[in-house]
Amino acid sequence: MKSLWKFYSNFWLRNVSVIILLLSVFTFVASVDKSDRSLSEIWEELVPSFFIVYGCILISNILLIKRYMITKRYNIFLPLFTIYWIVVLIGTGLLNMLIDGFDSWLSEILNTIFLMFLGSGTYFIHLWVFNDITVREKRLVNTVAELDFLKMQLNPHFLLNAMNNLYGEALTNPRETPERILQLSHLLRYQLEATKREFVSLDQEIEFLKEYFNYYKFRTNDLVVDIKYEGDIEKFQVPPLLYFSLVENAIKFALQTEFPFIKLRGYARDNHLLFELENSCLPDEMLQKGTGVGLLNLERRLEVSQLRYKFTKNKSKYYYKTTLELWELPTSV
Repeated sequence: MKSLWKFYSNFWLRNVSVIILLLSVFTFVASVDKSDRSLSEIWEELVPSFFIVYGCILISNILLIKRYMITKRYNIFLPLFTIYWIVVLIGTGLLNMLIDGFDSWLSEILNTIFLMFLGSGTYFIHLWVFNDITVREKRLVNTVAELDFLKMQLNPHFLLNAMNNLYGEALTNPRETPERILQLSHLLRYQLEATKREFVSLDQEIEFLKEYFNYYKFRTNDLVVDIKYEGDIEKFQVPPLLYFSLVENAIKFALQTEFPFIKLRGYARDNHLLFELENSCLPDEMLQKGTGVGLLNLERRLEVSQLRYKFTKNKSKYYYKTTLELWELPTSV
């Protein structure tokens, strides 16, 4: 089912499949009606007109309906849509005159209206199916992600390590213990509240990551964290805890090294977000590898988020870098 959905969501595969299917059906019908003609003769007559009609419908759906009607820019859509189909009507009529296929302008008008409604109606059905399945899958992934985060928050190992760290801190530096407890409380509270929402503001997400880094920095003075994020970050919204698995992995692998180092770079510019994380790590032969579930969950969330993204991972001998770029994000009013 997943492979079928992946196939259907691909624009080129979907359209090529539809073209092959329709050409096969039309060829069969033409061969039955005109059995005295060869296949090459049927295609010579059928293929040019088919691609002209299909191209006209595709242009109308992609450039007019998707760009203007779906985005509710009706003042632009209505005149452009009307002018476009009038041009198609005149163009197909003149073309039919050249190839002696012209009957009457009334027939051409009726044929053009039929094609317009057929193409637009089919496209609306596609959008309804596509959006319905995407929304359902998105809700499912968000639910699974929320459950995973809740499990992580209640994970006894996480809480046990936190309590052990606080116990050691209380013995060696009791004055700092209340602040550490409050710090842990803030982290857990944000995780619980953020997973209830579909999007959170980017500045809240960055502040959470800074607190998470600080929580680990008090455990070891050797950890060096360098954060630099530019741009109007309070303007943008991102899925909650989107970067958390990247940061978690960076801390995990950095702390395995003698001189742990993490560098976070990013910017929010126009409608584009860049998040780049680089950390120290051991060579492959010494590296204690994890399960990779966090990165798999991240990539799966990105696939169904309906956001444009680019995610890359690069590993050198002593450094590991991940880069996540996002486009077309929702913005705060």
